[in-house]
Amino acid sequence: MTVAEFFDEDLAPMVRRMADRPRNGVDTDEDSREIRSMVWQGLVGLGALDGSVELAELLGSVLYQGPMLDTLTARELFPKSEIGQTAVALAVSDDPWSAKDGLITARRTFVGFAAEVDFFVVGGTDTGGMRLALVQAGDPSITMRRYEETGRGEEYEVEFTGTPVTETVYAATDWEKALANARVRQAAYLVGLAQAALDHAVGYAKKRRQFGQPIGKFQGLAFRLSEMSMHIDATRLLVHSSDAAAHAAANLAAAADLARTVTTKTMQINGAVGMQSDNDAQLYYRRAAVESVRLGTPAELRRESRSTGE
Repeated sequence: MTVAEFFDEDLAPMVRRMADRPRNGVDTDEDSREIRSMVWQGLVGLGALDGSVELAELLGSVLYQGPMLDTLTARELFPKSEIGQTAVALAVSDDPWSAKDGLITARRTFVGFAAEVDFFVVGGTDTGGMRLALVQAGDPSITMRRYEETGRGEEYEVEFTGTPVTETVYAATDWEKALANARVRQAAYLVGLAQAALDHAVGYAKKRRQFGQPIGKFQGLAFRLSEMSMHIDATRLLVHSSDAAAHAAANLAAAADLARTVTTKTMQINGAVGMQSDNDAQLYYRRAAVESVRLGTPAELRRESRSTGE
């Protein structure tokens, strides 16, 4: 079985609904937890930890919510560590931190999936520049608070207060390389998300009828759908190109704009029904709002791209 076959017509809808997590920081749905665990084990068993741009796009197409992409980045940063096949969350910022006698003190915001990982990669700056520390989750010195955000996903504020460090790297070049690869995977995720949203819009346009025919046959709407498809294909070529990592910031900015645009138009095509909780259009729209700024806003990414000459 391939990873694509793993997300069949039965599992994919359940994975999409994992993107609509319970509010108030309480997950009362035991089935949801079991599905997340099954998906992680299935992906690991199918070799997903080897990582690929194609995998990231597939995960975006099913709105996968979990630590897989962060774990791939962590494995690049700590290739000889004890991470193994366990889940890791990135808690990285260029804000200062305190590191003394093998203990770190830092507060990091918008850390994804913090409640279901085995390790954190905590990043911060000191007099020596950017450094990264690998720490075990579950240490009593770690506290976390879940945010209530637009996507209703798993974003946390995590505070490390004298947390023991498992391994540390000086990350001037290591982090830059890993971040570029992470941005390429995130861009691919957004392309997959945009493609799935477009497929949803096309499906609705085929079944919704006005004046005795499907609305997809109206020229104006058909042109809008074709334009979205063209933009998705063009962005996919950028993300899958051999030198994508060399232009990671610019590519992620393009993919972020794409995801926001396509999901907005999908909502418009669905109309009021797209805002109903049982309609996936609102899921694509809300997740795009969060995922499009996960590794930098489009404006920040473009400024960085110009400054580095990408």
